Amino acid sequence: MATRPFTEFPADEQQQVLQVCRQVGLAAEMFEIFEESREAGVRRISVRRVGTDKTSVYEAGPGSVWVEEFESDLECGLFGQVTA
Repeated sequence: MATRPFTEFPADEQQQVLQVCRQVGLAAEMFEIFEESREAGVRRISVRRVGTDKTSVYEAGPGSVWVEEFESDLECGLFGQVTA
């Protein structure tokens, strides 16, 4: 499967990511987010912070909580310093 950009993600997922970024004082535009692949109902979401090249990959399937994992990674500094 070809990659799918963040702008094509479900609207609720996009809103969750935007909210998480705002909570830590970062703009969502500071990240490249896309779906890498989809196999057996599981999506692989890749997130890269522009400027630091820090990257993480999350599994997203039915009932998954990849946005919560992303938020935790932001808060612990995996993607670099945050302001909040």
